[in-house]
Order: sequence, then structure tokens, then C-alpha cells
Amino acid sequence: MTQPMSRPADEVTSRQDLALHIRRLRSDLLKRSDQWENATLESYLEAMAAWIEAAPHWYRSRGEEMPAEAEWTYFAQALSAAVVYE
Repeated sequence: MTQPMSRPADEVTSRQDLALHIRRLRSDLLKRSDQWENATLESYLEAMAAWIEAAPHWYRSRGEEMPAEAEWTYFAQALSAAVVYE
């Protein structure tokens, strides 16, 4: 998938930006699911887990260091809460 949105993930710097980014991903999926490699929730979550594991290599390939102080707990809580949140 090419970067679908006018505001790429690299520009997300706040909680509000992250929520907007996720909503734009959802909108892009609804419009262009045929262009997504992982258009089902099952394959998307598996790809997300695989990317998280490979992230240090991804950052290195971009000539960057992986953030040492990522908010892993916050993101995990958001993913878990969405299972039951209305």
C-alpha cells in the first residue's frame, strides 16, 4: 500500500493526531480496500505485530534510531479497549 493520506504517520505528534490518523486509515480502507495488502482485521493485526517486531530494522533502513521511549503501554491499552469500547 502506498501512503494513502495527505498526513503521513511521521507527522503524528499528539493523541489527537493519532486518533485522526486512525480515522483516516479507516476511511482509506473503506474507499480503497482493494489496494490494501491487509484489508481484514485478522491480517491487519498480524501485520501490525510483525511490523512492531521488525521496527528496529525499519528505522535503521531509514537511517534513524527507533524511539527508546515509545508509549507502548498506551498503545496496547488503546488496542485492548477497542475490543469492548462503544
